[in-house]
Amino acid sequence: MNYFLVLVISYFIGTISGSYIIGKLFLDKDIRKYGSGNAGTTNAMRVLGKKAGVMTFLIDFLKGLAVTFIIGKVFGSTFVPLGILGAVIGHDFPFYMNFRGGKGVATTLGALALFNFPLTLICYIVWVLGTVLTKMVSVGSILFFVSIIIVYTFMSQLTIVNIILVNTIALIGIVRHKDNIKRIIAGNENKIGGKK
Repeated sequence: MNYFLVLVISYFIGTISGSYIIGKLFLDKDIRKYGSGNAGTTNAMRVLGKKAGVMTFLIDFLKGLAVTFIIGKVFGSTFVPLGILGAVIGHDFPFYMNFRGGKGVATTLGALALFNFPLTLICYIVWVLGTVLTKMVSVGSILFFVSIIIVYTFMSQLTIVNIILVNTIALIGIVRHKDNIKRIIAGNENKIGGKK
């Protein structure tokens, strides 16, 4: 029963979409109808502006923190990875947005940062370096998820089940970037500043 409750609670917290809320409430725009159509930070920044993009990131990051905190307090730390998975699914596939959400980067970062800060810091540094060196946010994000798999598999003290859950979270993030991966391979991915 606890497993079901953790997933349901986390899913609904995860459905709180920063870009959708800001776009609808303050700018009367449905973020899914503009730019890449993705309800995430990068598209929010391009379509709604830098301030809205930052606010989107903060909302998505904080809901990740909230999930880790709430699930850890109510159910115990062992249930946190399952909670993070639920939140990411909620973020990526929110029911009230026809299951068209974001890619889960900020939510995953926030949730894992509170769960295990030292390991997540390594992954965050990989994300920043990947973005800066390639000038492509998507590359940094993909490397962030890849690093989660490596770091949490070989450097954490988690149970096998929780390692699998964390890896599943990361794999979902990578799959959500499939269109970016195709554009990167084709040399058509946008770089920071709008240049390819």
